[in-house]
Amino acid sequence: MIVGQHTVIRTAERDDARFLRAAYLGSALRASLLDVRKEPVQPTREELEELLGSKETARGLFYAVEDLEGRVCGFCGLRGVNQESLFAEVFFLFLSPEMEAGAGGEEAVQFVLGQAFNRLHLAKVTILVLDGETGLGALLARAGFACEGAQRQAVHARGVWHDVQTWTCFREAAEAPDNHTGGCHALQD
Repeated sequence: MIVGQHTVIRTAERDDARFLRAAYLGSALRASLLDVRKEPVQPTREELEELLGSKETARGLFYAVEDLEGRVCGFCGLRGVNQESLFAEVFFLFLSPEMEAGAGGEEAVQFVLGQAFNRLHLAKVTILVLDGETGLGALLARAGFACEGAQRQAVHARGVWHDVQTWTCFREAAEAPDNHTGGCHALQD
């Protein structure tokens, strides 16, 4: 568990399934909730509990983000970690625009970048963002991510076509926290 100035970030647990389910049922479509075919899905609470009890979660790659009062405000983490290629996909799923736009969202991004670059020694992370996720795009840009392009009309959901943007962050462009001291430092090779 990492206690920041604005958030507490901990490994997600089976009990967090109800909060994750609320995100799937929410009105906003998010790229982090699409399946591998980039299609929207509606998993059951039981399926989400199984996901949160999986090996990837147990290895500490799927995190819950809480405010300082202990309310779950979102999720973040890494998936598809490839140690040989020094690469992973990251995801951020905030349950409110305020969390995404504020210091709590920035802490979550810095935490995940610290895990990717300091703990796992990766060189690059990527994330997919839908065209409607403008708050997430702004947060990523502030953290050193760059939009590398978009797949036009790649996702059809709720009667509308959506573009899928690919954002990347290289180790050299990121400032990630030293998760042992809580301080930030520019990453250098």
